Amino acid sequence: MYKVLIADDEKNIRLGIQAMIRREYPAFETYLASDGMEALEIINKIEPEIVITDIKMPQMDGIQLIKEIQNNDKKPALVILSGYDDFSYAKEAIRNRVKDYLLKPVNRDELFKTMNTIIEELETSNKMTYQHLDEYRASQLNYILLNPNIQKQEIVTLFQRMQIDWYSEGYYVGIIAPSGEMDGEDLIEKINLVLPSDGSANSIAFLDKENRAVLISLNSDIYSHLKEQLGRDRHFVFTIGVSQEALDIQDFRTTYEQADDALKYHFLYPRTQVIFYEKVKEKQTVTDLPVDVINKIGNMLGTDREKEIKSNLLQVMDFDLISSSKISYLEDLNREINEVIFKGFFARLGEESLETFNLLNKIGNIYNFDSFQDYFHALEDLLMRIHEYNKQMKSLYSEQKYMDRAIAYIRENYHKDLNLAVVSNYISLNYSYFSHMFKEFTGQNFVDYLKMVRIEGARRLLKETDYKVFEISEMVGYKNPKQFARVFREIEGISPKEYREMN
Repeated sequence: MYKVLIADDEKNIRLGIQAMIRREYPAFETYLASDGMEALEIINKIEPEIVITDIKMPQMDGIQLIKEIQNNDKKPALVILSGYDDFSYAKEAIRNRVKDYLLKPVNRDELFKTMNTIIEELETSNKMTYQHLDEYRASQLNYILLNPNIQKQEIVTLFQRMQIDWYSEGYYVGIIAPSGEMDGEDLIEKINLVLPSDGSANSIAFLDKENRAVLISLNSDIYSHLKEQLGRDRHFVFTIGVSQEALDIQDFRTTYEQADDALKYHFLYPRTQVIFYEKVKEKQTVTDLPVDVINKIGNMLGTDREKEIKSNLLQVMDFDLISSSKISYLEDLNREINEVIFKGFFARLGEESLETFNLLNKIGNIYNFDSFQDYFHALEDLLMRIHEYNKQMKSLYSEQKYMDRAIAYIRENYHKDLNLAVVSNYISLNYSYFSHMFKEFTGQNFVDYLKMVRIEGARRLLKETDYKVFEISEMVGYKNPKQFARVFREIEGISPKEYREMN
C-alpha cells in the first residue's frame, strides 16, 4: 500500500522498527538504509511515502537528508529518531516540516500513533488528489466534446495531462441516462461502486453537459456488467447507449455521438436497457416524408372525418417503417407535423389559445416521452383536441345568432359600463371562445369595436342635438370628458367641438 524507508546506522534499531511495522502494517513495503547517502539514493529511486530517519548518521546526517529531500517534487512524510532529547534537533526538524520526533529506544505505541496519523493524512490527501483529477478530467473531456474545431494533437496532449494513456488499445464510450431527475454526483458514485474493484475495467466516468454519466472503457462487456449490477436496484431505471470500438483518440467525439445516437433508440425499444450502436447503425435512411398525408390531416381537422384523421395518422406513424429506419426519420416526422399542423393552427388562434393547448410544448420534442407508444397517444390526443375545437369554432361561426345577439346588446348598452366579460356572459359563451370569435366576425377586438360604436353615437348627438360636449360624453359611456375627447380625436382626427362646428 505505502512504501516506508527506515534510515539508521544501528542495524538492530532499523531491523527492530522494520519488524514492528511489518507486523502492524503487513501491506506496507519497507526499505532499509544505513546512512544518509544510501537513504537519499533509495528515496530518489522508489519515492517512499514515509521516511523514518535517525539524526546522527555517518556521511550525511538526518537533518541534511531532510534538507535534501525538500528539493524533491514529491516529498515524503518525515519522522526523526534520536537517542538524545535535544530540543535544538526538534526545532530544526520542525523547520523542515517533520511530522514527529521520536526518542530511542522507540516505543511501539508511540511509533504506531505517529504512523496512524501520517496514514490518515496521506489517505485524505490522496482522496483530494483523486477528486481533483476526476474534476479535471470531466472538464477537459467535456471541452473536447463541445469543441468541434479541436485538433488531434491537442486531444492527445489533453489525454496525457489527464493521465489517460490506454486509448490506443481500443476503447468504447457509453452514456448512462437515468429515467427522471437524478443528482449527477449520485449517479457517478452509483456507477463507481459497481465497477470491478481490481481496476480490470480500466474505465473513467464523468458527467456530460446534460448531466448524464459517460463511461470510457477498454471493454464493452463492462456495460452489460453495469446493467446487471445497477439493475438490482428496482427503483433505479436507466438506459445505456454504447458506441463502436475506436482505436484513435481523435475519434472520441465521434464515439460519444454514436453512444448518444444509440441511446435514442430506447424511445422505440423501451424494454432494452443496453443499446449498442453496432446493432442500429445499419438501419435504413429515409428522407421522403409523407407530407401529403400530413397536409390531409391538417385540412380535415374540424370536419366530420374523425375516422379518416386517425387512419391517416396511423399511416404517417407506421411503426414497422419507423422501427426499421434511423431514428432521424421519426425526428423529421415530428418536426414536419409540428410545422404543418400545430404551428399553423396556433398561429391562427393566437397566444391565448396556445395556452389552452400547452401539450404542444411537450409534443414538440419526441424525447419528452418515454416511448414511441406514449408519444403516439399524446399526438393523437392533441389532434383530437384540435379537431373538436375546430368543430366547435366552426359551429359557432355558422350560427350567427350568437354574434347578432352580442352586436345588438353592445349597440343597445354602449352607454353603460361595458366589457368583454359582461357581453360573453350575456350570450352564454366561454370568454376565450367569444374573444376569438368576436375578432373573427368583426375584424376588430372588443375594445376598438366599442370605441367605434360610442363615437358613432357621439357624432349623431353632436350633429342632431344641442347637448353640451361633456353631456354627450356621459351619454355615450365616458364619465371623463377628457377621455372622451381623446378617443374622439383618435378616431375622427379632430375634437368634438371642431366636428360640431363643421357639421
